[in-house]
Amino acid sequence: MSFTEAKRRAIRKYMLNKVRCDDADFIKKTAENFEISETSVRRYIKDCLDKGIMTEDAERKTGLLLATVSEQWNMVNAGMLEEDELYWTHISPFLGELSGNVQDIWYYAFTEIMNNAIDHSGGDQIRFGIQKDALYTEISITDNGVGIFRNIQDYFRKKSGISLNSEQAAMELYKGRMTTDPARHSGEGIFFVSKMLSEFAVWSDNTVYSYRCDDRDRFVQSHLISYYTKMEGIGTMAVMKLENDSKRTSREVFDAFAPLEEGFVKTLIPMKEMCPLGDPVARSQARRILRRLDEFREIIFDFRDIDFMGQGFADEVFRVFQNQHPDIMLNVINANETVLGMIRHVKRG
Repeated sequence: MSFTEAKRRAIRKYMLNKVRCDDADFIKKTAENFEISETSVRRYIKDCLDKGIMTEDAERKTGLLLATVSEQWNMVNAGMLEEDELYWTHISPFLGELSGNVQDIWYYAFTEIMNNAIDHSGGDQIRFGIQKDALYTEISITDNGVGIFRNIQDYFRKKSGISLNSEQAAMELYKGRMTTDPARHSGEGIFFVSKMLSEFAVWSDNTVYSYRCDDRDRFVQSHLISYYTKMEGIGTMAVMKLENDSKRTSREVFDAFAPLEEGFVKTLIPMKEMCPLGDPVARSQARRILRRLDEFREIIFDFRDIDFMGQGFADEVFRVFQNQHPDIMLNVINANETVLGMIRHVKRG
């Protein structure tokens, strides 16, 4: 049977993803998913081994491991570091064969997060590293400063007398426009970086902010372990992951939330991440989520993986807040019929 080049690439990518996750049944799953024989899958395995894309590893369930290039660098943060120079000197040489749109995303993501470590951490040590295999590139940046969530907590306490715990401080990052230094920064960096990448997470003070992470604990821990023995203390660690063949562009992300002629006017609220302890039920939850959202003209509430929404929460958002801010557009995506029914109920009320 003759396959198109596109189908061959799809088969190989699927297979490599299963190997990367150490799925012991990857041969059977690949064969079933593409309706090919297991013998054909084994030919793909041999080809990847011959090309050095994978190596044999008897300690893994698959017996295979994706070949990975990795490097780490340690820098003294004494006011002399420049994020763009660090990118071109250390990161860019690993990305030369990737497409222009992917390199553009990495340039933006790395320089934004590195600038946060240089300007905001208050630490004197920054360590960053890269891991790259046939499918993904991952970059992590770690400092030994005070910690991003403590910075946000201090900022809210001094600015408005509001006391936040670390989880509530992390919640503010999902909204965007969050900076502890508004005179010099817009607070857009982490918001847009997270939307450009395949997975993104920030770890600090045993609290995690994450976006698009199916298993954020594994994603964070896989990088965190490598830093424990190399730094005296960890203030903040950011972990970034992007598919090497991603079709996403930085421009389309900016256009979706911050059109040039309008500015940063739209935000996306991932409800599952904003309510980590359970479904949205209480008015107090809603009020925390709604804090600062009157700065936007459009708010998208993403209810993916939310099974139920309480009447109090729904009423606070979709009746009280909406009535207070009739010019703000509230949109709902990925909501089940139970959630949509509750929204209709409070609007009728």
